Amino acid sequence: MIDRQGNQDFTPIERSASESCTLHLPQIAEPVSVQKFLDRLMQYQVDPALLGQQICQILATNFDRESLLLQIANTLGVACQADFCLIAAVAEQKVVNPNACWQNKSDRPNAANATDSTPTLENWQTTGLQSPSISLEHPVLAKVLADGEIVAVSDYLDSQAASPPNSAVPPLPGRAILAGSTRFGGAVNGIMIVGKSQPHQWSAADRQRLETASDAIGIAISHLEKTQAIATLNEQLQRQAKYKNLLGSVAAAIDTSSEVDQILQQVIENTVDTLEVDRGQILLLKYTDPLFKTPSPHQTPKAKLELVSEYALKKDANKQTIEHSDAGKKNTTGKTKNKEKTAKSKSKIPNSKVDNSPVFWLSESSLFEKAFHSTPKPLALDDAGELISKEQEGATEILKLQGIRGLMLVPLTGANGQETVLGFLVLQHSEPRTWSPEELEVLELVCAQASRAIIATQTLKEVQTLVQDRTAQLQQSLDVQGKLYEQSANQLEQMRNLKLIKDEFITTLSHELRTPLTIMKLAILMLKQAEQPSASRVKYLDILDQQCSKETALVNDLLALKQFEPQQVPISIVQIDLKRLIQDLAGDFEKKWADKGLTLKVDLPQFAPSWETEPDSFKRVLLELLTNAGKYSASGTAVVLDMSEAGGCIVLSVSNFGRGISAADLPHIFDKFRRGTGITDQAIPGTGLGLALVKCLVDHLNGTIDVSSCPAESFEADELWRTSFTLTLPQFPAELSNLEE
Repeated sequence: MIDRQGNQDFTPIERSASESCTLHLPQIAEPVSVQKFLDRLMQYQVDPALLGQQICQILATNFDRESLLLQIANTLGVACQADFCLIAAVAEQKVVNPNACWQNKSDRPNAANATDSTPTLENWQTTGLQSPSISLEHPVLAKVLADGEIVAVSDYLDSQAASPPNSAVPPLPGRAILAGSTRFGGAVNGIMIVGKSQPHQWSAADRQRLETASDAIGIAISHLEKTQAIATLNEQLQRQAKYKNLLGSVAAAIDTSSEVDQILQQVIENTVDTLEVDRGQILLLKYTDPLFKTPSPHQTPKAKLELVSEYALKKDANKQTIEHSDAGKKNTTGKTKNKEKTAKSKSKIPNSKVDNSPVFWLSESSLFEKAFHSTPKPLALDDAGELISKEQEGATEILKLQGIRGLMLVPLTGANGQETVLGFLVLQHSEPRTWSPEELEVLELVCAQASRAIIATQTLKEVQTLVQDRTAQLQQSLDVQGKLYEQSANQLEQMRNLKLIKDEFITTLSHELRTPLTIMKLAILMLKQAEQPSASRVKYLDILDQQCSKETALVNDLLALKQFEPQQVPISIVQIDLKRLIQDLAGDFEKKWADKGLTLKVDLPQFAPSWETEPDSFKRVLLELLTNAGKYSASGTAVVLDMSEAGGCIVLSVSNFGRGISAADLPHIFDKFRRGTGITDQAIPGTGLGLALVKCLVDHLNGTIDVSSCPAESFEADELWRTSFTLTLPQFPAELSNLEE
């Protein structure tokens, strides 16, 4: 053994294994006051046979594992009248838990000179061994554990058992040491040390007390170790259950919500609650260059970090309220959480993503740069105070890193952990914190689920956007097809109408052409007969002339219609006398209508104005209107021609009474080759060109023409309708001249 001065002060003593290991040290004369003190203390000695029973009773009645070993150390120390007693479990040549240290609280300076004091049990105290300064490498303790026997040292400082001065092995406390091992199941599982601050000769009864207590204390240590192991297993099971609940809650949030912001908010809340850290955040990366999304060991991509979710547990010993904080906003809705007798209040950022969410560049934070390049491994910092102090002010303020020590940054990556870094899950703690492997494992699982949710949501949005684009394109295509179909239907309808018009035109034209030709052919045949009298020959020649004029008029109508349609014929203005022109036409038509019983009523102003216009076009319009009126008038009725002046225009109206025009035919009355329904079947002559030609001539004269057909009040019994064509022409020739120019 090496003493404090570095000298070897004893040599090993050879003895049998059954002998007690008692070191015979030189006796030191004690002061009389100390001897008297020890004599008075003898009244508290405990019978060795009863010590084991007392320890067993403590084991049977004490259920507090934290104070059990302390009470046993107290009992053993008092029984041995020692100044201190240490009982500790031993594992791998080290003092481990459970352990306890009992100490005499009257052991203070000049206590040995207090000859008048009589110690009682109140003068002793028991304490836990927080940081054992006893090394099992000490020769005395090593011998105790190796041989399993009791070793007694009367004066540790004056013996060969003392540690050398420069030895790394700490010395034993006190001067008189009595040490022994504890056993359970035949194996050494602990050590017992009692000692005095002054030299003392240990008696056989003292050694017997340690031997008697050895098995009972070994049982107590084993019991406490197993209880501690069970408690550790229970804590592990509780942690595993919490981690399982965390993963379940994250999976449930993903299943029940389609909004990634809500999912990430639920993830960070559950993670902070489970791991009991001060604050948690989720930041997503927004790349400006898609080519550098994959982590590169040599290059930091140009990307922004956006804070999308945050949740904090704020410790407050006096208040138990929840404070919601989001860039200075607070909400005091109530919920308290009491854990481990410490009041905690939650500070939660509401799940509401706004357009101005806090962002900063990845290159502005050395912590996130390091975490990005260490992907897929998380960046776990037990004490990040020094690194945080080097962070730029902008990132520090956004992340609220002031006063943070423990820090964890877990990357959110693709399915295989080697793809694009989507963002980071950040955990912060105000005190240095050791991150266990179990915590790292569960965080990686949580981040894997969150990453899948982000990817699934982004994919869903891309698919929805693609579907919307495709739907819009399809709708646009359907609209185009609908318009094309509508145009095709209109064209088809127009083609049908044109076919009907063509068929009707061919029918009408064939009738109008063939009838005169047939009459002309018959007249020619009759003229070829030589015996025909002169009167008959003149009659047949008149028929040929009349029918030939009809054919010529029909051809002229077709040519005029073709000529006036594009309005290419110039206007030749001549001053005419309207009254005389109308009277001449009226006389001609009265002769024509005499056989049909029709009359013509002309209503002209007293002083009919003279008018400058194109006489041929104007006369042709009146001729066609009067011809049309006589053709469709009932026998015995009158055709009415009115002329008036209104708004600087000449207004002429031609009305007749007959079958009228149906509402379906009115919109098409001026169409070429279009005749009223059933007109052809009634064998009424006509080609459907007269009114079309009228419309072209009126447009040529810069006028307008309207038609109306309604039941006539004066002919209710005969169910006749009044049909009127109203012609409006400008009165001043200057307008026509300007138009032509």
